[in-house]
Amino acid sequence: MNQDKNSVNKDDLTDGDVLNIEAEANEAPDENAVSAPLTEQTEKDAPPKPSLGFAYYLTRFGKAAWAYIKHARVELIVLAAVLALDLITKALVGKFMYYGQTIEVIPNFLNITYVRNTKAAFGSAFGLEKVLGDNAIRIIFLIITLIAMGVFSYILYRCRKRHFLMRLALALILAGALGNFIDRLALRYVRDFVEIIFFGCKVPFLGYSFPVFNVADMGLTVGVIVFLVYFIAIYKEPKKKVATENVSAEPSEVIEHNDGDLKNGSSANEVADGFEDASEELEPKKEQAREQDDNG
Repeated sequence: MNQDKNSVNKDDLTDGDVLNIEAEANEAPDENAVSAPLTEQTEKDAPPKPSLGFAYYLTRFGKAAWAYIKHARVELIVLAAVLALDLITKALVGKFMYYGQTIEVIPNFLNITYVRNTKAAFGSAFGLEKVLGDNAIRIIFLIITLIAMGVFSYILYRCRKRHFLMRLALALILAGALGNFIDRLALRYVRDFVEIIFFGCKVPFLGYSFPVFNVADMGLTVGVIVFLVYFIAIYKEPKKKVATENVSAEPSEVIEHNDGDLKNGSSANEVADGFEDASEELEPKKEQAREQDDNG
């Protein structure tokens, strides 16, 4: 059949021709049918993405830690030195002295006295041991110390480019907290041995001697003092950007005048005052214009 199917008269077609035309129409692709997106096919063919597991995050943390170590060597050396000195002196006192023994170093001023502290710094628990008990106090201090060390470690990392005194203070505080934390976790008490005597004089609230302490306590105390010195004497708040007041002015002359002032170095407040003065000068003219409109 040489003629076009659309031009063929339906009456001239036989039943077989109709069936053949319908079969060809069914086999032909539908132009209106929406094909599947190519993205779905490419996603199926593409290899699966590797999942970010524990090794990935561990590697990333290691790289960040190494970069920090290379940048912050001084405070890390201070932290390690104070921690090592604290643990070594505690070990020597615990090995060569018995509990409660006192060795006079400087008469009426400095003694080495071996005591075991189950409370907080300088042997004080603020009276909580009577309510909670020694074990509860130990657990509470462990939790508080752990949280504090995490916070100060994060601050030390964030302040790695700040002033040296600030980083030094944080390193001393961390070393002291970590030294006593190790004792309290491993031995259930803290080994103290440094006793300062007030030359036989009685001091209010302290008595004849300062509470016995250790190297970790000294690191904590010196770190706090250094931090206060930095904060009071050196630290400066960052300068805040002065927000320019949005002052509207009608005449173009005032705008051009104040643009020139800005280029010459005038402050935003001076420019705003210029706008206000120009607006006040225009008020009488506006009043006269309104009166003329009313009379007219």
